[in-house]
Amino acid sequence: MRRRTTWTIRLAIALVAAGSLVASTAVVGAAHRPPIPPTAVVDWSGERQAVDGFGGSFAFHKAGGIRRLGEPLTSQMLDMIFDDQAGIGLDIVRVMVGDGGVWGDQLYDGPTQTIEPEPGTFVWDQPDWAQRKNDFDAHQIWLMRQAQARGVKTILASVWSPPAWMKQNNSVTSSGPSGPPNKLRPDMYQAFADYLAEYVLGYEREFGIRITHLSPTNEPDISTGYSSCQWTAEELRVLVRDHLGPTFERRGVTAKIVLGEGVGFHEGYALPTITDPAANRYVDVVAAHGYAGLIDDATRAAPTAFTTSHELGKTIWQTEYMNQGAPRDRLFVNNTISDGLRYATLIGNLFDETRLSAYFWWWPVANNGADGSDLIRLVNTGTPQSGNPTENGQYRIFKRYYTFGQYSRFLDPGDVMIDATSTPTPGVTVTAYKDEATHDFTIVVVNNNPDDVPLTVDLTGGFPLPPETRQDCKRGGWASFVNPSFRNQGECVSHVAAGKGPRPSVVPYRTSGNENMKKLDDIRIHGGSFSTNLRGRSVTTFVPKWSELPALPDRKDVFSTYLAEENDGQSAGLRVITTPEHGKVVTGVRDGSHLRWANVNFADGSAAGFADQKGQLRLHATVAPKAGGVIEARIGSPSGPLVGSMSVPPGTGTDWLTVTTGIDTSPRAANGFHDLYLVFTGGAGTLFTVDRAEFSD
Repeated sequence: MRRRTTWTIRLAIALVAAGSLVASTAVVGAAHRPPIPPTAVVDWSGERQAVDGFGGSFAFHKAGGIRRLGEPLTSQMLDMIFDDQAGIGLDIVRVMVGDGGVWGDQLYDGPTQTIEPEPGTFVWDQPDWAQRKNDFDAHQIWLMRQAQARGVKTILASVWSPPAWMKQNNSVTSSGPSGPPNKLRPDMYQAFADYLAEYVLGYEREFGIRITHLSPTNEPDISTGYSSCQWTAEELRVLVRDHLGPTFERRGVTAKIVLGEGVGFHEGYALPTITDPAANRYVDVVAAHGYAGLIDDATRAAPTAFTTSHELGKTIWQTEYMNQGAPRDRLFVNNTISDGLRYATLIGNLFDETRLSAYFWWWPVANNGADGSDLIRLVNTGTPQSGNPTENGQYRIFKRYYTFGQYSRFLDPGDVMIDATSTPTPGVTVTAYKDEATHDFTIVVVNNNPDDVPLTVDLTGGFPLPPETRQDCKRGGWASFVNPSFRNQGECVSHVAAGKGPRPSVVPYRTSGNENMKKLDDIRIHGGSFSTNLRGRSVTTFVPKWSELPALPDRKDVFSTYLAEENDGQSAGLRVITTPEHGKVVTGVRDGSHLRWANVNFADGSAAGFADQKGQLRLHATVAPKAGGVIEARIGSPSGPLVGSMSVPPGTGTDWLTVTTGIDTSPRAANGFHDLYLVFTGGAGTLFTVDRAEFSD
């Protein structure tokens, strides 16, 4: 149930009120003292780890689906992922080092070509290379170039498997329980190191792609029917110490070595290497995946997961995670704010408690069969993919795209995490970051509580805020300001007296059940503090006014919550009131009244994104009936195509109920982007009060 408190108490007001009550307790009494909101203290001077950024993988030809969309949709998808003006601004691309395997579909879900198909023979040294070059690893190379054009500078290349001829089982995949080990041959360690060095050097020379980070393993703890290779932690130590590190050093390879990337989120696969001084000096990043080992409903890491990495000052990355495996990757909750909140909470906890520097999603954009895998899913026709393009030009954006973006859009490589009160009140987590050079800062607050929570944020430790009063300028204070800076005290005083900008304020961006990174009104900073009201079950990011970004285009996923009072247009006579049970609602509904929500993305009309669920979409409306009537769901206009209808019986006007209808998702109905209208019909007088509408499977 949603409840909204409409009051916001600023700390200064609260303190004045508290002081007045001390003097008048005989009249008022302590029981009537207004509550003081919880406070989060953010300390500019409390520097922690550097931020390397946020990334995602495009392994297994997933960039091909983006390319096949065609313009302008291809560029729109790329901008939504890599551009922080039009999207969530990912900073890192993770790609697969090709192994030449033949499993899977070579267009949709298989490996890529290897640079060394046989010992000592590299593809770029062969006579026909000029003819073959444009088709070699084409989707990943295209994607990396597109990302670089949008400002991405960090590329991580991970090895799922060495080429088959280097393996004990002569295959890039598992040979089964009775077959030879799915491992690198002991006599091939140096060949593997040379292969990786040549990969980095060759991609820059041949394609203009600078691989900045190289991981010799992807999930060394499993052997699978897709590209894989098992390693022990000790074998990785030998590889790095005796072969990979020295080879990179000898050949001038500048790519940093990333080690680990096991299924479980811990340092185990890197531990022998980083505790061996001869090997440790070659390792720049300790990495792991999040599929196992997370605790507290998978919202944080075990406290000892990276103990030695912390002691040695190692950079820590989480390089792959998603809603993995059936039925988890097909659950309806994946479409909702609940899923988005879990990842937002996890990201904040990992940066705070695990001292993480980078966080990766699995596939940012993909055409596949699992709703848990993507931030944006390309809708397909449901026909077999093999050799047959199945993208239909539609897409679905999950709530996790926006909650992930509440971090990635506003943080850049080189930012530094700073101290903040991590849990100012139960259910609320806070992390904060700064850019010393530009004086920008980012504060991300996750509210997992169902109700709204007031919060005051105190900015301490020398935040570069503009002066507010003449007193700020006095006694040498003028010299401390950097945004703007002043030559003397008089210039500072004149600035304040003239009310010149930039104003000391923050700009909030919020994702909730019914909002998708919505840009909210500015909040003024007074005396180094600002106060806000956190919406229930939401993620809010605050940045200074001088570094604000534009609002993202309004694309409402069908599984957002549609609050009646936060509509995009309504007929005359409707008004908003506040009820104790449901907070703000819309009343005054009469025959012919309507509510409108713009740009709702029904995609292909399937209930949870799967082609086999087309036609299963349902709409629910929560209302308090009075005279009763009918709620019609229409698209395009109040008289547009009818896609659903539900009857509401008469009632008292105070008892709430939810009515439901199936939705017509045929191609000319609720399919693709449409404005959604709820049109109310019935007899005379008030029909009902409306709280919200929601879709489900």
